[in-house]
Amino acid sequence: MRQLLVAIFALLLIVSCAHRKSLSEQLNGSFTNHLERIDSLAVLDSVHILWNVRVTEKLGRIIDDSVYIREFTRIQAQLSNALPKNDKDSIAFYRYEINYMEKAIDSVTKSIDQGDTIHRYGYLIGCAYYITKNQKTKIDSTMVFIDSTSTMRYTEYMDSAIGRTVRTLN
Repeated sequence: MRQLLVAIFALLLIVSCAHRKSLSEQLNGSFTNHLERIDSLAVLDSVHILWNVRVTEKLGRIIDDSVYIREFTRIQAQLSNALPKNDKDSIAFYRYEINYMEKAIDSVTKSIDQGDTIHRYGYLIGCAYYITKNQKTKIDSTMVFIDSTSTMRYTEYMDSAIGRTVRTLN
C-alpha cells in the first residue's frame, strides 16, 4: 500500500512539473489546427503576438460603446441612402432605430467610468500570421480572446480571418 502511495505521489509530481506551453506555442498549435480544418493544403509558417491587452469590465464597456456607435453610424448611412429613394418603410424603420439608439448612446458611454478595472476576464491578443499555399505566402492578422481559465474563446473570428487569407492564396 505504501509503495502505491509513493508511486501515485511521484506520478503527480512528474505531471505537475510538466512543461506548460508558452502563449506563442499555444497560439501556433491553435492556428495550425484551425488552418488544417479550413484548408489542409495550406501551411502555417508562423504566428507573432503584436499586442496583448488585459480585458477588464471597463475595457469591455469601451468595446461595447465603440461597437454601438459604429452600428449607429451604419444605420444613419442606411437612412441617408433610403431618403433619396423615398422608401417609406425603410425610412420609418431607420428613424425608429436611430431615435432608440440616440437615447442609449449616452448611457452606454457613461457606463464606461463605472467599469471595474481590477478583475480581469482574460486577454485580448493581436496576432499576425503567415500562411503559405501554392508557393505564395500571405501575412494577415486577427484578434484572439483567451479567458481567465486560459481557454481560447470566440474562435470563429480566427476561422474567418484564416479563411479570408486562404481565399487570397487560391
